[in-house]
Amino acid sequence: MGHRIAEEALRRKHKVTLISGPTDIMPPRACNFISIRTADELLGELKKTIGKADCLFMCAAVSDFKVSEISNRKIKRNKPLNIKLIPNKNILKELERYHKRKLFVGFSLETENLVRNSHIKLKTKKLDLIVANSLTKSHNPFGNNKLDVTLIDKNRHVSKIRNRNKAFIAHVLLDKIEEMWYLKNK
Repeated sequence: MGHRIAEEALRRKHKVTLISGPTDIMPPRACNFISIRTADELLGELKKTIGKADCLFMCAAVSDFKVSEISNRKIKRNKPLNIKLIPNKNILKELERYHKRKLFVGFSLETENLVRNSHIKLKTKKLDLIVANSLTKSHNPFGNNKLDVTLIDKNRHVSKIRNRNKAFIAHVLLDKIEEMWYLKNK
């Protein structure tokens, strides 16, 4: 989704920095591309680049947890293994102080209570807009399949996009963000 948003923003002549974890998708040529592997690297790059941005789209599926210790050698299979997980930093919470005069857009992946849980996330993370995705046996937002998403803005306006590809969703999302930016800076 992040790549599709970057492509649409570039098509509209916006300057784009795309920070992405490993993927087989080639980044758009005209964007500033930064490759990362971990949530900590993502946070570090965002802190370096956010000052120049007007809008932040956080569509990465960042894990809530990471391993507490990383081994630099192979771990043999000779005994049971316990892995300790610790929470990743809440990236949007860490960037909260940068939010003034910017728009923050988040994505929500929910398995139940899509609108309610996404609205809670919108409020707690102080987002201007959230794109809510449901994950069910019949609906998987990962890959190139068609999606159903629900857009919820901070004024509680809800709009639904049904059975559309990510390029179309990016187009609608950029329309909404440009309108919000205009109204915010009027």
